[in-house]
Amino acid sequence: MIFKDEHNFSLFPKLLFMAFIITVSLLVSYLTLKDVSELASWLKPYAIGGNFTRQAVLIFCLFFYISRLFITVFIFLKRKMEWSEMLVVSGLMSFALFSFAKVGGNSNQPIGIMDYFSIFLYLFGSWLNTYSEYTRYVWKKQNENKGQIYTEGLFKYSMHINYLGDIFLFIGFALITLQFSMLFIPFVMALNFVCFIIPRLDRYLASKYGKEFEEYAKRTKKLIPGIY
Repeated sequence: MIFKDEHNFSLFPKLLFMAFIITVSLLVSYLTLKDVSELASWLKPYAIGGNFTRQAVLIFCLFFYISRLFITVFIFLKRKMEWSEMLVVSGLMSFALFSFAKVGGNSNQPIGIMDYFSIFLYLFGSWLNTYSEYTRYVWKKQNENKGQIYTEGLFKYSMHINYLGDIFLFIGFALITLQFSMLFIPFVMALNFVCFIIPRLDRYLASKYGKEFEEYAKRTKKLIPGIY
């Protein structure tokens, strides 16, 4: 069960999760910035060689994501992270980030108009996720709000607006690679949110907040404001 009413910091699973993501990002950066002739023979098949500006954008996106993820995991995420959850999410996220960086980094196409839109989408999604999480975190810190569900800020437009931010940023990330096949990753992420994560979270919130949650759910879309 991912959603539990347990405010357990679970330091070691979170540290190991971040270690996985950082290691993959450092490996990708090494494969990108190191001359292929200087790589060990077993690493040469994985060398990344393409347009330098696009590579720089992709590496920026990687480490910007890591910085946000660090804040989310160690500040905003108060619930317990199970070891099983850590292993699954670490594997999937590592695969996604490595794929974006390697596929996009091997492209020789210079940055163009489509890329500016993709970068905007990435940054907008990052803001949407982090700002919504931050406002909820600040609200929850106030004693008078203890035991209440947060329905203000961006969450008045969507019950899970933070997840929508994740979808936007990963669509932008995928588009920067110039390979539309990479859109499969945010598509699977969106399906996971809609079919598994959101229903499970809603059941947890309904059991915790009761009528307050039911009223919130009646007037607010689940993911996309005004649509779903």
